Amino acid sequence: MKRILLLYNVYSDELGSSRPPLGTGYLAEALSEGSVDYDVIDMKLGYSEDDVIERVRKGGYDCVGTTVYTVGHKRFFGLLGAIKDACPGVATIAGGPHVTILGAKILEEYPKVDIAFTGEAERSLVRYLKGEEPSSIPGVVHRDGAKGVCANPLERPGDLDAIGWPRYEKFELHKYANEMGVITSRGCPYSCIFCSVGLTLGKEIRTRSIEGIGSELEFWYAKGTRIFNFLDDNFTFYRERVFALCDEIEKRGLKGITLRASNGIRADKIEREMLVRMKEAGFKSFGIGVEAGNDKVLKTLKKGETMAEIESAIKLSCELGFEVSLFFVYGTPGETVEDIEDSIKIARKYPVFKADFYNLMPFPGTALWDWVEGKKAWTADPLELLDSMDKNLRFSKKTGKPFFTTPELSLEDREALAKRLRDVTLNIQKKGIERVFERYGLLKYPLSYIGSTMAFQRLFFNNNTLRKLSDKVRFRGGTR
Repeated sequence: MKRILLLYNVYSDELGSSRPPLGTGYLAEALSEGSVDYDVIDMKLGYSEDDVIERVRKGGYDCVGTTVYTVGHKRFFGLLGAIKDACPGVATIAGGPHVTILGAKILEEYPKVDIAFTGEAERSLVRYLKGEEPSSIPGVVHRDGAKGVCANPLERPGDLDAIGWPRYEKFELHKYANEMGVITSRGCPYSCIFCSVGLTLGKEIRTRSIEGIGSELEFWYAKGTRIFNFLDDNFTFYRERVFALCDEIEKRGLKGITLRASNGIRADKIEREMLVRMKEAGFKSFGIGVEAGNDKVLKTLKKGETMAEIESAIKLSCELGFEVSLFFVYGTPGETVEDIEDSIKIARKYPVFKADFYNLMPFPGTALWDWVEGKKAWTADPLELLDSMDKNLRFSKKTGKPFFTTPELSLEDREALAKRLRDVTLNIQKKGIERVFERYGLLKYPLSYIGSTMAFQRLFFNNNTLRKLSDKVRFRGGTR
């Protein structure tokens, strides 16, 4: 039996968090159910690398593990390396999306990582920590003497109800802002050229039972939580499940709650009867992944939707009074400046709360990555770009270095667009904040001006008190 410290690392300089990290919470719950001794540090709560190393030195841990995302992966692996240097006897473990996609390359490139886990690691991590040989555990990447690095095939859990939802027993819950994240399904069957969800969680959508989800909501409701954020990649994929969940919420008497789906829902899975039912149950906000402003670019992205469907969904959602956020990408192969102007028109056409424009990022394993690699269109060496993605994280709000070019958009074009789209984002958000503060009369204008500045947004994302106050105003709901 091994004792482990779970880390939730950070890939930017922004601290503070509205909710505990869901993936780390699932791992912690699996360890608890497996009677494995563990502790947790969420570095977004302000813990430094030195704090972590000191904790490892004093904690008597056998191993330290962290989830690694492609964005900022260099910082993640750097921390594991620093831990290995300071505490050579402690095993370092990596898992998460970046590891799942790259597999054996992780241990080949990072010798200070001792073992890695691909896929959903709740069960495999427990098996390893309880002493099972790595060679017999699905999804494990390990070193095997003369054989070198070996990667075992992963297995995706089919019965999600058999995986305990997080209770966050060893998390500092009082330090988070206001909401609890919930996931009701895993997987994505779509083929968007830029998205890696299908690679990391599989193409099949696997679902939890409505009763299990209801029990999770009721558990946190009893502890005072009133804001829940559904973080599924396909929350509304099965229409009947949405209605069943709304019925379950009402049956359990969960009154006065605010429900969100900030990760976004597909426009072609939005219709009036379902939205009305969601609003009755407590849904107040969600995002819509628009991605582009015309059918030509949507087809290139393999989005599987039309502009008619997307505009109908946005219009309906706004008419029903939801706080709607729109997500766009720009820089798609074949996309022109005129095409991006179409995206701006859509973003400005409806009374949405905000619209974010993301510099299109090629993730390893995706069709977009293959296209850029095939065209040799990188703005620098792809491995160097991959390592520096953490420096480009705020591509939706700052200029950010483009990752590739196309015949339609040069490097200079992309840099100019980043600035223009940042200004569009802030202008739309200013109007969205004005609508939130409508009941305060003329006071809405200075409040919206301040709230839409970059200085305030940096402060907001680093201050949980501001987050709590914001949600009280936006949703008129309670906080934990």
